Amino acid sequence: MVVEQEIDTVVVDAQRLEDFVVRVLTTLGMTAQNAKETAEVLIKADITGVDSHGVPRLPNYVARIKAGTVKPNPEVRVVHELASTALVDGGNGIGMVVGRRAMAIAIQKAQATGAGFVSVRNSSHYGIAGYYARMALPHNMIGISMTNVGAGGGTPATYGRTGLFGTNPIAVAAPTRKDPPFVMDFATTVVAFGKLQIAMRRGQKVPLGWVMDREGNLTDNPNTRADGGYMLPLGGLKETGGHKGYGLMLLVDILTAALSGAAFGATFAKPNEATRATGSAANTGHFFGAFRIDGFRPLEEFLDAMDEMYQVIHSSEKLPGHDRIYVHGEIDWETEAHRRVHGIPLDIPTYKGLEAVSKDMGVPLDIKK
Repeated sequence: MVVEQEIDTVVVDAQRLEDFVVRVLTTLGMTAQNAKETAEVLIKADITGVDSHGVPRLPNYVARIKAGTVKPNPEVRVVHELASTALVDGGNGIGMVVGRRAMAIAIQKAQATGAGFVSVRNSSHYGIAGYYARMALPHNMIGISMTNVGAGGGTPATYGRTGLFGTNPIAVAAPTRKDPPFVMDFATTVVAFGKLQIAMRRGQKVPLGWVMDREGNLTDNPNTRADGGYMLPLGGLKETGGHKGYGLMLLVDILTAALSGAAFGATFAKPNEATRATGSAANTGHFFGAFRIDGFRPLEEFLDAMDEMYQVIHSSEKLPGHDRIYVHGEIDWETEAHRRVHGIPLDIPTYKGLEAVSKDMGVPLDIKK
């Protein structure tokens, strides 16, 4: 059974929460279809336990749509394409709408040619990367999703002191014979920035190795990041492999921005109050891929191999005090099953943020379980 963290929470119903998000977005002028697609991505984060990327982000999206820095109903268009590739312009749209359209194009191209790859410019924050990778699964394909999120540069290159990179997540999903499928979704920093935001609003310390202060010292204070400090790349310092995380961050910027014409690194517009005041657009870049398994070997043979791989991993020797080894996607799957029945726990600051949105938009907040 999934055990929720011991914090003060308000437990809410997943469907009612999704309905609330849809009503807020349609009140802002978003079409019913775009609102539903956006809400589904947000709720998928909350219900699978990725608490940093769900409805806590809603107030920011609302503010940016109201300020005109993000379009609720963008024109998403293909700028250039070949048989298996495309460059998509997101029309400065909300990232969930842009991302779902672009991944659908990658899947369509994969159906026709065996593999499809799409790079995107002029988008914005798109939520959890894993959502789009998962879109390939019903088509018996492996899906890839990544995005740059620069935010003015929160992580320096190895040995550097200037923040150039965002958390730049990478997600890959692959089908399995039995649920859950393989879904790997992680930031290329030690931890997603949203996890720091959770710690900050809850007044919690963070493990050493997540952030360092402006002088380059490791600290357990999450507020250091906002006070001139830095998030560390995946692997941490050079001595523990941080140069590998730095390389992955750079790779994401290459595929999402250098390839598409999106902003990258320190050129990125920061989605904060100053950005809203000036009306700046983020010009976020994404990259999506999909490829057919039967382009390599018969699907059933691949699923047999996945079964064998999982069996070997699950049955391997465990460390003392641990009775189970997880494969990527299993914890999310079990968390979703638990929260659909028992509800989604929102911390008090998040719930109060939704109350503020409710009051501002005139949309009733009837979401408690």
